[in-house]
Amino acid sequence: MNRPIITPGLRIKTVVVLTAAFWVFFTPTAFPQTTLQVIRDVPYFSDPGADARFHSLDLYLPHGESGLPLVFYVHGGAFRGGDKSREEGVNFVNLFTSQGLAVASVNYRLSPTVQHPAHIEDIARAFAWIFQNAREYGIDPDEIFLAGHSAGGHLVSLLALDPRYLDRHGLSPDRIKGVMTISGPYDVANSYDLGTPPHPREQAFGRDPQGQRDASPALKVAGAGTRTPPFLITFAENDYMGFAEQAKTFHGLLLNRRLPAHLVRIPARTHLNVMSNIGRRVTVRDISSNTPIIAVEDLLGPALVRFVQGVRSGSFVRDFRAVWPEGGPRAVPRLPSPSMKIIKDIEYFDGPGADPAFNALDLYLPEGGTSFPLVFYVHGGRWRVGDKVTPELEVLVSVLTRLGWGVAATNYRLSPIVKYPTHIEDVARAFAWVYTNAARYGIDTERIVIHGHSAGGHLVSLLALDTSFLEAEGVPAASIKGVIPTSGIYDLPHWPEPGQVPTGLEQGFGTEQATLLQASPINHISSSAPPFLITFTDNDLYLLPEQAHNFYSALLKKGLSARLVEIPDRYHCCPLNFLNGMGQPPMALVNDVFGVEYVSFISEVAGPTGEIDRARLARGETPR
Repeated sequence: MNRPIITPGLRIKTVVVLTAAFWVFFTPTAFPQTTLQVIRDVPYFSDPGADARFHSLDLYLPHGESGLPLVFYVHGGAFRGGDKSREEGVNFVNLFTSQGLAVASVNYRLSPTVQHPAHIEDIARAFAWIFQNAREYGIDPDEIFLAGHSAGGHLVSLLALDPRYLDRHGLSPDRIKGVMTISGPYDVANSYDLGTPPHPREQAFGRDPQGQRDASPALKVAGAGTRTPPFLITFAENDYMGFAEQAKTFHGLLLNRRLPAHLVRIPARTHLNVMSNIGRRVTVRDISSNTPIIAVEDLLGPALVRFVQGVRSGSFVRDFRAVWPEGGPRAVPRLPSPSMKIIKDIEYFDGPGADPAFNALDLYLPEGGTSFPLVFYVHGGRWRVGDKVTPELEVLVSVLTRLGWGVAATNYRLSPIVKYPTHIEDVARAFAWVYTNAARYGIDTERIVIHGHSAGGHLVSLLALDTSFLEAEGVPAASIKGVIPTSGIYDLPHWPEPGQVPTGLEQGFGTEQATLLQASPINHISSSAPPFLITFTDNDLYLLPEQAHNFYSALLKKGLSARLVEIPDRYHCCPLNFLNGMGQPPMALVNDVFGVEYVSFISEVAGPTGEIDRARLARGETPR
C-alpha cells in the first residue's frame, strides 16, 4: 500500500481490502474480508509549532458505513519511540474493524525532544479533532473508546482521569465511552527504571517527583467522578518488572472508588509481543529441552472485544454495579445478610449403595422469590474429600442470593470407597432432583448454570458434555444453560497429579487408559455443548492452567462459546482460593477479578434478574 503524503488541509483517501480474521466470540472462524477506507497521515493539529509527522493520525473505516463506534489507539514506546503505523498494530486494527468498528491510530511528540505534558496535550488534541470531525467520517462521537499499549496505556488513562487536558478543548472525560489499557505504567513516581540511563521516566517526566506524581493516572483516581468511563486493565504474564503490580494497584484504586474496572492477565505473552500476538497462539516450550508444551490461545483480543460489547450494551457497568453494592467493596461488611430460605441435607438418592451423608444437597433460595435462576455447585477435593458446606461457598451464596439467584450445593460419594462412574452418576442424580423438583421451590428450569471447583470442575464439565448421565435420569442435556469449571481437570490421561500416592486419580478412576479417556470431558465435546466460562488461578496446581488452555482451545475448534479467565494472585485452595474476595472488601494481594466475569456470564446465558436490572438505576450506569 502506498502511503500518500498528506499536507495540512489535504485529505487523500485510499480504499484497500484487508482480511480480518480473529477468534471473536471465542470461535476460530475466519471473518470475511472487510473493505476498509484507510486514510493516512491526517493532521489533527496545524498551529504554529506543529509537526506533520507527530501531529497526525491514521483512520481505518469500514467502507460505506455510518454511525461507527471508534477505537482511538495510542502506541507505546517508552514515550521515546514508536509510531502509529507500526507492524504490531495490524492485528489490533483487524480485530476491531472485523467487528464493524473504526480505528484511529495516533502519533504524538516524543521524548527527549519534549517532556510531559506535551505527550498528553497531543493526545487530547487528537481526541478533540476526532470528536469534532467524527460525523464527516461516519463516526459516532458518542461511541469513542480509548486504547493504548505501554506508554499509550498511561496516556489514555491520564486523559480519562485528569479533566484538565480535554477541558482546554471544551470537552470532558465523560465523552469517552471506555478505556482499554495494555501493559501500561500508572504511577510514574513509583515505577522502575529499566535499561541504561538516561531512563525513559527522566526523559519523559523530568526528575521532579511532584511532576511525576502529577503525570500519574493512579493518583488521579481519588478525585474521579461518577461519570468516569469504565476501564479494562490488562497486563502480560511476562511483563516488565513492576507492570503487573502497577496494573493490580490501579485496578484496586478504581474498584474502591466503585468505578467500573476489570483486570485481565494475558498468559504466555511478554510486554513486547502482547500486541503482535492478538489472535494468535503462542507455543510455550520446555526451558531445558525446548520442546513444545502447549499452544496458548490469545486472551487479549477476546477481552478487548467483550469489553467494548459490554460497555455498549450497558451490561459491563450493570454487572459491575450488581457485584459491588452501593458504597463499593468497603461497604460489604456493613451489609445485612441477604434474606434467603435455606433447606439442608435433602436426600436426592436412596437407591442401592446410597449414603445419606453423601447423597444429599443443600438449597439456598431468595426469600419469596419465584421463577429465579439457580447455580448448581459441586465441590472439589480430588474425588476423595470435601463437602457441600465450605466457608468459600458462603461467599458465593451471599453474592448470588443478593442478585436474585438461588444456589444448590451437592455432595457425592467419594473415593476410594467408590470409583468412576459413581461420582458423576451421583452428580447427575442430584441435578435431576433439582430439575424435577424445581417448581416446588420457585426455580426456573430454563435458567440453571452449573459450577464446580477442582474435581467439581471436572464433574460439571463431564455432566454437560457426556449427556448419557443426564439422559439416564430422564433430564434433557439442554437443561444446562452454562458451565463454570474452576481449576478443573479435563484430560485425565495427561494430568500427572501431584501429591499423595496413591493419587486421587488412581483411587477415583484406576489406571486403565480406556477408563481415563472415557471420563475426560475433552473427549465428549460436541456441537450441542452449552457455553463455558473456564477459570483457573495463576498459582494453581501443577498443569491445571495448561489443562484449562487445552480445553478452551478444544471448545474453540468446535466453534463453541467459551471464555477463559485467569484469576490473578489466588491459589488452588489455600490460603486464598478463587472465591476469596468475590464481592468482598479488598484482599491482601489483589481485588476481585472473578466476580464481574461470573455475574456477566450467568447473566448472559440465563438472563439478568430483576435485582441486576435495577442496578442500572444506581449512580451513572444507564448506558449513554
